[in-house]
Amino acid sequence: MRLTGSIGIGVRALLAAGITGVTLLASAYVTIVFAAATIMFVAMQLGPFEFTETGFLWTLVIAAIPVLPCFAVVISHAIRLERLELLEGTVPASEIDADAIRALEAATTRLATQFDITEPEIRVRSDATPMAYTTTQPTDPVIAVRRRGSPVIVVSRGLVQTLSSDELEAVLAHECAHLANDDLQFTSWLLVPLFAAEFLSDEDDPWRLDPLGWALTSVALVGLGVFSRERELAADRGAAEATGNPGALASALERLADRRYRPSTDFRHARSTNAITVMPTLGEEGDLGGLRSTHPPLEGRLEALRSLAAE
Repeated sequence: MRLTGSIGIGVRALLAAGITGVTLLASAYVTIVFAAATIMFVAMQLGPFEFTETGFLWTLVIAAIPVLPCFAVVISHAIRLERLELLEGTVPASEIDADAIRALEAATTRLATQFDITEPEIRVRSDATPMAYTTTQPTDPVIAVRRRGSPVIVVSRGLVQTLSSDELEAVLAHECAHLANDDLQFTSWLLVPLFAAEFLSDEDDPWRLDPLGWALTSVALVGLGVFSRERELAADRGAAEATGNPGALASALERLADRRYRPSTDFRHARSTNAITVMPTLGEEGDLGGLRSTHPPLEGRLEALRSLAAE
């Protein structure tokens, strides 16, 4: 079964692409201006070069030639490093001899058939904190026009120990619904502007003394959130339809929302990964509300699931 989106989903996707596209252009422009200013400063120190508007424009053009490719390489490398970090410390489920893990693999095979997707690999983290997320291999294309790559669903031992079998299947169905909706592919496009904005911001600046980087990152988050919030609701609907048990996903979400089960450390960039997790998982960053939130409010998700159960 393939999940189809409404016209509203298409509008959201276009709006998200527009917002993040502007962020990417702004980030590239800021980088080029900084490089051009550096070149002009060095030229003025070494020779009789004088600052003029025409000279600065030509310097921008000259700076863009090496800067833009280097900028693209740096962003691409950062994304691949994060993918590598997402899989670091995980092991294939096939290497774990446990009944619960065997059940997860069987459920994934069944759900992949229902959603008409290539069966994703299941990998397991040793973390005691319950978490589940979908990513791709570091060697896969950073962005792709068509569905490509090798999706991986990562679950933690804490998730397996915390949720019931029905709840675990519902969480897996949620992640498979993301894959069926091509959310991972589109999100990979939206993450490029976000990473570009993060490249210009100081993540260790709690006082927001870097207003430009913070502003660009916030705008990129708005663009990502415009798309991802609705896709989370769509994935919830898909999971409920695939399992025939909306209540299982609802109880899983409520359990995972418990503060006792939230991670105390950031194992990856919160801003750039929450769009493909079943719940915001990274404490304060994951709890950003309003336009910058990547997930809808929990109560809204639960109410939607209750409506499905009542139908």
